Amino acid sequence: MPDPVLLSVDIGSTYTKGAVFVPRGEAFDLLAQAAVPTTVDDLGRGFEAVESALQAAAAPAGISRAWFSSSARGGLKIAAVGLTTDLTVSIARQAACSAGGKVVKAYSYRLTRAEIEELEALAPDIVLFTGGTDGGHEKTNLANAEALAASCLDSIILYAGNAKIGDDVLARLKGKTVAVADNVMPEVGEVRIEPARDVIRRVFLERIVDGKGLSRIVRRIGTAPKPTPLAVYDLVRAIPEAVPAWDGLGVIDMGGATTDFYSNLETGRPDDGVLLKGLPEPRIKRTVEGDLGLRVSVLALAASQAREIESRLEAEGLDQAGFEAYLASVAASPEAVPASAVEERYDAVLAGACVRAAALRHAGRQTRLATPQGVFRVQRGRDIGRLRRLVGSGGYLSRCRDAAVLREACLRPDEDPEDRPLLPAAPELYADARYLFPLLGNCVAEYPDAAARTAVREALPLEPTR
Repeated sequence: MPDPVLLSVDIGSTYTKGAVFVPRGEAFDLLAQAAVPTTVDDLGRGFEAVESALQAAAAPAGISRAWFSSSARGGLKIAAVGLTTDLTVSIARQAACSAGGKVVKAYSYRLTRAEIEELEALAPDIVLFTGGTDGGHEKTNLANAEALAASCLDSIILYAGNAKIGDDVLARLKGKTVAVADNVMPEVGEVRIEPARDVIRRVFLERIVDGKGLSRIVRRIGTAPKPTPLAVYDLVRAIPEAVPAWDGLGVIDMGGATTDFYSNLETGRPDDGVLLKGLPEPRIKRTVEGDLGLRVSVLALAASQAREIESRLEAEGLDQAGFEAYLASVAASPEAVPASAVEERYDAVLAGACVRAAALRHAGRQTRLATPQGVFRVQRGRDIGRLRRLVGSGGYLSRCRDAAVLREACLRPDEDPEDRPLLPAAPELYADARYLFPLLGNCVAEYPDAAARTAVREALPLEPTR
């Protein structure tokens, strides 16, 4: 019986790309790849174009199995509503980011009229409504349910707060589209994000499949799409399981709309004299930055990293007016590629700023705290200093062979020594040189070891070129 031929396609915000694999031994053989600009009006057309281009490589046996993923909407937009700032943001990000979404705004305590108006303007796909342990605080949740019910929002409201008042919350939200999941924090200190995460994934499937022309693809191949970030997340989880030497793995996936940072490492206990604040960090974590995209989000990138980019342009001796003209052209035609050496340097400036900002946001921080009992260091968030390997993926980072761009994730800012980001120290640097990570991530459910070993085999070690 011949080996099966596997098709995997990823529909990105700028390009739709695919590959065909054959499982052989402990990994996959890569038969062929193809890519076309994403057909935003009907995502299925881009899928079909890639599939058609790869059919010849699958002959004579033909394609045995197919999977696909999509990030063409830049990920589900999720707004979080909860009781306290730290807990609301931390739990919402854990649930949203592991499911392929992104938190665009978080609200704490009782919603004001101005905040409701802001929510209406944001128009998130999901409002993740949390707050209170089971049997704990009630008043704020009930007031927020009434405020949401009176709003013009047509978002799906996912209630995952105090379960003891769930019926009362649902009664107040009558007339809205509501989903319910188990409380994300049923007891103090206990975080349970899986039920909310599963609902978020289901919403993704409903919104993407029904709203973007993918229904016919699902009917034909019999497989629902994964959110692209979930595909990469699953691969980042699988790699150290199949290849233990690759424990302590980080991946930066830079796309046209977002830059995602993934890390898989045992966070461990901090050094003596360091106090941990906040929720425990999960072993696998993803952060997503909607203002750090090299194409669709390029104007947001230029605005959020304006000072950093200006400094880089000056250091490189690049013209600000020419850079602004390039930004305008990219925003108008996100599928375009640099047409000159100067435009390639502009892209390098943008990419370096993306990598640096994504790393600083993914990493935790240690700050110095003086108390009557002595001086302590307080750690909030994730210490990624022990990352052993860092892989650059996505269009630009997959093509880039200059380790200096990816090493931006490791460079510590010369700022306040009493407020230190916990960035990677000295990881080995790699490129996902064939841009296979999301495609292999689609295969993880059925071929976890083969997909993981193929990813490791294809990762290209980088050496600095400048």
